[in-house]
Amino acid sequence: MATTPASAVRDTELREHPRRDPTEGTEPADEFGGRLVPVTVTANEPVAPNLRRLTLASDEFHELELTGPDEFFGLLMPQDGRDFAPFDTAGRNIRAAVAALDEDVRPGLRWYTVRHLRQEAGEIDLDVVMHHDHPGPGADWVAAVRPGATAGVWLCNAIWIRHAERPLFVADASAVPALRTVLEFTEDHHPDDLPRYHLVVVAHSPDDLEGGLAEDWAERVGSLQIIYTSPGMEAEAVTAHLRKAAGDGHPSAAAEYVWASGEAGLAKAVRGVAVDEWGVDTAFVDWVAYWIEGRPRP
Repeated sequence: MATTPASAVRDTELREHPRRDPTEGTEPADEFGGRLVPVTVTANEPVAPNLRRLTLASDEFHELELTGPDEFFGLLMPQDGRDFAPFDTAGRNIRAAVAALDEDVRPGLRWYTVRHLRQEAGEIDLDVVMHHDHPGPGADWVAAVRPGATAGVWLCNAIWIRHAERPLFVADASAVPALRTVLEFTEDHHPDDLPRYHLVVVAHSPDDLEGGLAEDWAERVGSLQIIYTSPGMEAEAVTAHLRKAAGDGHPSAAAEYVWASGEAGLAKAVRGVAVDEWGVDTAFVDWVAYWIEGRPRP
């Protein structure tokens, strides 16, 4: 893809779940494979009415390799306009390391995926759905932060693997940036895979999505369905859609591999249909909760 050079993903075959090497980089990493990188905000721009793109810069990003196109990371957000202060993470889960800090200096921690990596510039982009009716701590911070502010990035791993003939991708608006990077990566490295992809996207309105999703991909993948539903109804809407697809004999319901990401209830519901109703092996279902309806997920 134009904004993520091929050299930025270390293994373009991705037949196995990737893991970040805990010894890489200039800073010590902990036993859980992450690494804390101080960053500076260089841009904060809207890409849709309910979607903002934040750009973060670090000298370490000039040499950063992604473990895969849907790589996720923890964003550590200082309180009340303060500068980010690195802290000791050695030997601890990042949530435990954050929780151990004094409350008056404890940064917020939320999870996002890399939308773009520009190694030459030393920058990454992340897209944040704002949810103006019920903003969370991450969206509040992103709405207020300006270029020049500092933060931290806890590098983690990608999730998706390309080992199946019939993959099904299900994403809510928070996970669509990751889905789009998977599509762009596939276009660059394995374009013959695209006709086998079946995509289901669940959102509250078109305002939650970067433009061009259907226009760019509907004719190039096996199928693309965008479902608009009310807040809190995502799991019910996607479950009904998947059961109807199975009843209609749609090829998306014959999935060999399922990638489901976004709100926890939605991701869990997709896994339930795939495993309990379609008989997909649990080893071939990757489901990731980016957020939880009604409460924060640190």
